[in-house]
Amino acid sequence: MDASMVLKAVLALASLGLVASGVLAVASKRFHVEVDPRVEQIASVLPGSNCGACGNPSCFVTAEGIASGSLPVTACVAGGQEVADAIAGLLGVDRCEVDTVVVVRACGGGIAAARAYDYHGVPSCAAAARLAGGPLVCQWGCFGFGDCVKACPFGALSLDERGLPVVDLARCTGCGACVQTCPRSSSGLLSLVPERAPVSVRCSAHSKPKERKAACSACCIACKKCERACPSDAIHVVEMLAVVDYEKCTGCNACVEACPQQCIDIYGRNVARTTGADGAGWRAVAAGSAVQEAEVAEA
Repeated sequence: MDASMVLKAVLALASLGLVASGVLAVASKRFHVEVDPRVEQIASVLPGSNCGACGNPSCFVTAEGIASGSLPVTACVAGGQEVADAIAGLLGVDRCEVDTVVVVRACGGGIAAARAYDYHGVPSCAAAARLAGGPLVCQWGCFGFGDCVKACPFGALSLDERGLPVVDLARCTGCGACVQTCPRSSSGLLSLVPERAPVSVRCSAHSKPKERKAACSACCIACKKCERACPSDAIHVVEMLAVVDYEKCTGCNACVEACPQQCIDIYGRNVARTTGADGAGWRAVAAGSAVQEAEVAEA
């Protein structure tokens, strides 16, 4: 190869490099945007999960909003009090109390719930819901394919033997990613409650009690025994479903013990449990197994 041609090629490439670097240098000066140094500091204390619970597409956008003052220091839902305190320290502002929430499941049916048909499609709650409303007879029940488990950026949910999502309250940040993913959250299957919500009703059905019991043996039957047992007037049957007033509930356990369906459960972060955590629904599974055994025996 001619050495002069090689030299010309090298010089041409070097010239192009010099021109490009010059253009970039001019552009960096002309289009330079000053970045508030506090944005980087705030972003460094945010969880970095980009969960979207605050309504922003990323933690960095949230940091920009907090630094500019368009968002409060408590904007990061997933970060809770610890992150809010760290941001307040960085900005030199007063500490603000964060109303921390956790997710709760209002269903105890799981594999014991009656099916309208056998579903063999994509193992996804969203996909199942699109096929005639899903395979469950109960239109409020959990499908159990774990879309919420996959959506949780903090690994706080898992499916148990009942086919129901169980929340690890030590990991739950209340970001709401699972609530947004669940196709039945609009009817109350997954919702966010105060972190110290002492009890939870594991049913969200609003059909007639006779109909819902035919669909799920773990349902609330609107018997009002919980209502009568509560010494704090904190639980009432509203539209055929037990509803807890967390402003009044003390976690005394009276409603849990009174419920004949065992669909009320001790819940809440830092709540002393007198029964097994997330125990509602186990009897329904046992009942379902008994029915299956009877069917096998008859066959």
